[in-house]
Amino acid sequence: MVIRVATFNTALSRNRADDLANALLSKSDPQAEKVAQIIMQVSADIILLNEFDYDETGASLDAFQHHYLSKFGECYPYTFIAPVNTGVASGRDLNKDGVCSDIEGDALGYGLFPGQYGMAVLSRFPINLQTSRTFQKFLWQDMTNAKLPVYANGTSWFDEGDLSILPLSSKSHWDLSINLNGQILHLLCSHPTPPVFDGVERRNGCRNHDEIRFWTEYISGNSNIYDDNGLFGGLSQGESFIILGDLNASVSEGDSFMGGIGGLLDHARVQSQIIPSSNGASAHSPEQKNAQYHTANWKVRADYVLPSNDLSVLKASVFWPLEDRVMAKMVEDASDHRLVYVDIQSNLVV
Repeated sequence: MVIRVATFNTALSRNRADDLANALLSKSDPQAEKVAQIIMQVSADIILLNEFDYDETGASLDAFQHHYLSKFGECYPYTFIAPVNTGVASGRDLNKDGVCSDIEGDALGYGLFPGQYGMAVLSRFPINLQTSRTFQKFLWQDMTNAKLPVYANGTSWFDEGDLSILPLSSKSHWDLSINLNGQILHLLCSHPTPPVFDGVERRNGCRNHDEIRFWTEYISGNSNIYDDNGLFGGLSQGESFIILGDLNASVSEGDSFMGGIGGLLDHARVQSQIIPSSNGASAHSPEQKNAQYHTANWKVRADYVLPSNDLSVLKASVFWPLEDRVMAKMVEDASDHRLVYVDIQSNLVV
């Protein structure tokens, strides 16, 4: 059986806590219409949505399914959405501007309100909540060989009080157990902070690096990692997985520390040699060598779907139509990112 797994930074995040839910409940949000049509055109079996604001009632995700996705096909029967760190008050002056604002740069993850830039998963296969794990509260200082930012004189940017409450995840890290006819596929989801909008200390660059490296440590079985339920340990050897999300990093372009994404792509358990591409991306930036692999209109590969090496990849693509194609304008207007997907022929499904 062929399974299509996708990630899409939908750019549906809004500036106030209720704005996305209200827009979706109106049944007539033009951006949501475009995002939904793209999702149903690609028809992934499992998809991670980045920049989809979290609300604890689930109203936004429910409205998106029933008022938008349902117009272009059936709704996904299984979903997952959970709290993220963006916009959560820290009580600390994390950006060191002398003011503790509890929003934007002083929040646990950059944001104007709790849940901004959240994540959600839609699936045609059951999600086993009992064995799934979240790592929203894993502290950055507890990361093995943490790349913590420092001032020019070498002293720590964050003090002990900061580090005692600052999580690694700017949003969250999820290991979702997808049940494929009795066998488990681990969906490893995240959306690291952009490695920019900081200073010479590179606090965002450092965090992006370590948020990506979290998965390198996790699939290596690092026993020091703990989840939000206090369970220690990484992913066992032999478990099948797919790492996906807007990782905000590239080994060939952009401002990220390349060791984070480079180390993940080079990991022995990760299958990275088949790179999603598109003709639309090539045409968008013909002057750039790696343009065919770009996933964002700001000319970089930022979004990833990385299967474990025991999964057979049949196809890998970026949904970016050429300018003369029917959906080209819709794709451009929907988001500054493009949907990325991989088709796998899995021995997990019979």
